Amino acid sequence: MSKNGFRSYGGISAAGGAVGSDDPPSQGRVAPAFKSIRYRSRIQDIIPCCVNQLLTSTVIDNVFTIRGIEVSQVSIVGIIRQAEMAANYVLYKIDDMTTKPIKVRQWVGRDRAKQGITLLPVGVYAKVLGILKCSAEVKSLEVLKIRVLEDMNEFTTHILETVNAHMMLDKAASGQSVPVVPSEMDEAQRHSEYHPDFIRKEVLRLIHECPRQEGKSVRELQTELSNLSIGTINQAVEYLTVEGHIYPTVDGEHFKSAD
Repeated sequence: MSKNGFRSYGGISAAGGAVGSDDPPSQGRVAPAFKSIRYRSRIQDIIPCCVNQLLTSTVIDNVFTIRGIEVSQVSIVGIIRQAEMAANYVLYKIDDMTTKPIKVRQWVGRDRAKQGITLLPVGVYAKVLGILKCSAEVKSLEVLKIRVLEDMNEFTTHILETVNAHMMLDKAASGQSVPVVPSEMDEAQRHSEYHPDFIRKEVLRLIHECPRQEGKSVRELQTELSNLSIGTINQAVEYLTVEGHIYPTVDGEHFKSAD
């Protein structure tokens, strides 16, 4: 849990700001689907939102604001309405039924694009962690992490987190005191073996020790960490991915260590 009491939506102003372009990565820049400097973005700066909030956000000089609060890195949960493969990215349309679907781009490397990748299926619920973008007055998300929901309780949790996060952000912006909200992983158990830091270290260790080229799968992590729920493991994987410690390989379920 961050010092200011927020969880994944810890920062009122997301670090770095958003770049208003849908252009592909420039030469020498690694696509976000792989090990990249973009993963160094702090996870506590990710703010849970609904799609309507993103599409109605105000953008001035590539800085996005929602009700006066600066946002850049966000999370959404919705149904995949469309999935298409382009030359070097995958285009998804995510619909959370608060407004029209939002376009979500997942950049892939050229080698991976040639080999072919597996698209997430249309009609399933997915969670997206991404960076808000705007090009030609059309807002979209650039993917940091996307995965299919394992449990519909995650959808309910996201709705509650969205309401709670924006209430706290509004209070913080108006100068009111902000209550401390414990994280889900903190609440799992207070014992050291269930502490978020311990879980992340165990997940990272298992991924680092895997010698296979495609890396370690989430299913294998669940088998080896059988005392943890799939939701807790996914949270650890998301944290390690955004922090740059691990990166996806053949699909969104296999990961290798960045070290």
